Amino acid sequence: MAQEISELPNGVKGFWTQGSLNNDFLNDWKAQWIWLPESVKNDVMLARRNFTLSKKPESSKFLITASSKYELYINGTYICQGPARSAPHHQSFDIFDVSSLLIKGENCIAVRVHYQRGTTSYHLNGRAGLLVQLDIEDETKTKSIVSDENWKVHPDLSWDSNSKPISRFQLVVNDNINLNQKITGFELINFDDSKWSQGLPLLRNSGWPSPKKDEKAKSLTTPWTSLIPRDIPYLNETDITPIKLIEAKQVPIEDIEKASILLSGGIQKEVDKSYEKYLKGKAPLSIQLSETDKVWFLLFDFGKVISGMPKLEIKGVKNTEVSILSAPFIVGDVFTHHIVASNFKDELVLSGKKDTWQAMYFKPARYMAVVIKGSPVEIYDLSIHQLEYPFELKGHISTPEAPWIEALWEASVKTINTCTTDAFTDNYRERRQYAQTGYYAAKGNYFTYGDFALQRRYLIQVAQEQEAGGLMPAYAPLTGDDYMVILDSNCLWVRSLHDYLLYSGDFDTVKELLPSAKKLMSLLHSYTNGLGVLDSPPYAYWLDHALNDRRGANLCLNGHYQGALKDFSKILEWLEDEHAQLYRNRALLLKESVRTQFWDANKELFVDAVIDGEQSKMFSEHANAMALAEGIATQKQAKVISKFLLAKDKHNFIKRENGVTMVTPAMSYFLHKGLADYSNEEAALNMLNTRFGHMLEPHANGTLWEEWWRNGTGRIGKFQERTRSDAQTESAFPPALFAKYVLGVEVTKPGMSEVVIKRRKVNLFNIDGEIPSPHGILTVSWDIGNESSLNLNIPEGMLIKIDLDSFNLEDKKGIFINGEKINNSNFLELRKGSHKISF
Repeated sequence: MAQEISELPNGVKGFWTQGSLNNDFLNDWKAQWIWLPESVKNDVMLARRNFTLSKKPESSKFLITASSKYELYINGTYICQGPARSAPHHQSFDIFDVSSLLIKGENCIAVRVHYQRGTTSYHLNGRAGLLVQLDIEDETKTKSIVSDENWKVHPDLSWDSNSKPISRFQLVVNDNINLNQKITGFELINFDDSKWSQGLPLLRNSGWPSPKKDEKAKSLTTPWTSLIPRDIPYLNETDITPIKLIEAKQVPIEDIEKASILLSGGIQKEVDKSYEKYLKGKAPLSIQLSETDKVWFLLFDFGKVISGMPKLEIKGVKNTEVSILSAPFIVGDVFTHHIVASNFKDELVLSGKKDTWQAMYFKPARYMAVVIKGSPVEIYDLSIHQLEYPFELKGHISTPEAPWIEALWEASVKTINTCTTDAFTDNYRERRQYAQTGYYAAKGNYFTYGDFALQRRYLIQVAQEQEAGGLMPAYAPLTGDDYMVILDSNCLWVRSLHDYLLYSGDFDTVKELLPSAKKLMSLLHSYTNGLGVLDSPPYAYWLDHALNDRRGANLCLNGHYQGALKDFSKILEWLEDEHAQLYRNRALLLKESVRTQFWDANKELFVDAVIDGEQSKMFSEHANAMALAEGIATQKQAKVISKFLLAKDKHNFIKRENGVTMVTPAMSYFLHKGLADYSNEEAALNMLNTRFGHMLEPHANGTLWEEWWRNGTGRIGKFQERTRSDAQTESAFPPALFAKYVLGVEVTKPGMSEVVIKRRKVNLFNIDGEIPSPHGILTVSWDIGNESSLNLNIPEGMLIKIDLDSFNLEDKKGIFINGEKINNSNFLELRKGSHKISF
């Protein structure tokens, strides 16, 4: 199992793996899951264990996991939080070398754990617990410090277990904290825990017959029936301070309760003066006593959306109430912390001393408001403790004549970064790994960050939730018993598996997931009619919630299925599986059936659906984009469809003037791909710019949105006032389009071992790009003029095939490679090194 290392602060090393799905650590565990005594009802546990070492160890192996979140301290030093999100039936655990913090003599491990109530999987009920094991060489033997009855535990009485969930999309909660009850210094070696309880080792608590009383608790017990070493890097944790104070005034209490604050840009004079001193480090930010029936409202701008935990060091009169309101964006002049179904509001009660507080869970925030009721306060520190996936930006594009291409590329990068912590999530509010999200987000990721760990993890975690019949959920890990089914998500999981193999070359993982994929494809086939078409399936499908005829056989869904059939047949071909031809034949049958059954000859468009042999009267960009993107349309059909789709008419991002339903941002991928595939590269890209351009206006965050608006939805066919996310990874696909249709790069074999480069039909003369791969960076540079050239820098292990026909030259003998004429041929093959093709 290949082991990777993340360097953490204070010399701590974090280990993770991208290796086999099999668990090599099962025999290493001696620890027991522990929690508070049964008589103590609290969602937050403080746990600690002192131990003595005869010498400072040279190395150590520290294993830890918890339900649902831990914060780890060694000898008073904060290490990190974890684990990476997982379902308990495949519980993720972290691995560290903490020897840099251990000392000769007495040492202390301290952990704060929060348990999220409710079920965390459709398989088994969730359960509160902590599992810790430290193995070190002490003198001549291995010493193990494990979680068991020798640990001391205590409830965190400052935490209100009735704290409200942030939204219906997750079990994450807002803080509701009484700092009068906070236990300080519990992480220190000399803390007095003599009155604390012993940890309670946890036995199996489900199934029949019940466990015997004399049974011993172990590391494997329900619901933690499998323990999996961490398979993604550790997150970067950094304190980020605001760039400016943009509002400081007193407002009526009811304005806070209504969650709607009209901004004026006003900063009260005394606050402004105090803030200047605060910024210089000369004094705390002092806030005076508020007027009766009013509260202080201080609004800070952090300059960009940050995923992190609001953090305060503050002093005020005992029992002063302080609220922290967070929001990723402001629309117009109104601040609200209600974003879609989320309510980003933490509530504190001060102790009268200098209090320090950091929220339990991260929130998306560019703007953070501090609301103070009653007494004067002094703020010593205000920040956000950022959690950030350690992406390394590798991909780049430069198009001086079309700067909007670079802007959309950068927006895709920023969108992926904004939405990602320990999972490749839909957006910054839902925090779910939707099966379709992994498909679209990876389109941007592979060409910018070139990260494979997140995509591998998403594929595995969705498969871990697969039902016996083959059905996969819409997202994973599951956060409740709402096993949501979205058929197009299932299709896109298969397509994601194809893309993962194509770009990563990780045959081992794909082979291990192959049985899950085969079971799913067999299930989908069972929903088809005699023409190979998915017809009246028993489950819902997504299509990004757009207005679409979902009766009978839907074209857009069948387009997803067509893509899944083609991609799965390719996986089997690469794996030399004899069943590849079976899926190719099914794809061909489906293609011909859709081409003939869904084509309206009078309208000269594809209909949304066919119901009992009758064509629907509804038409959408979705259906016709899919017919192009999946190669279903004939050249003749494509010509009239393209002309129709590219016609400039009025629209409201819901319907066009001609009555056709418009694609949403995510489904736009198929629209622009389909148009470009049928020789409309320039027009397809210009349409992309026209539709997405307003998202990058100066007042926005420079990210790509969930819908065409931040303040409404058009999914039901008419505009509704409702806030939406302004960072959605399903919209972060542009780099894939630019790589293929601007740079001319198309990956054709697993692990990017073979790449075809074509000259594309775009009116650009200078194009430079860098594309990450498992072998290194591929550099591509086009210089088009009187003396044109293509310059390449190819990493070792990659074969480049130049499509010479795409150069559209009458005489291919006019092409030179590194100064030498080449013979007439269709393809020029190049390997490692720098090459110049002149033409």
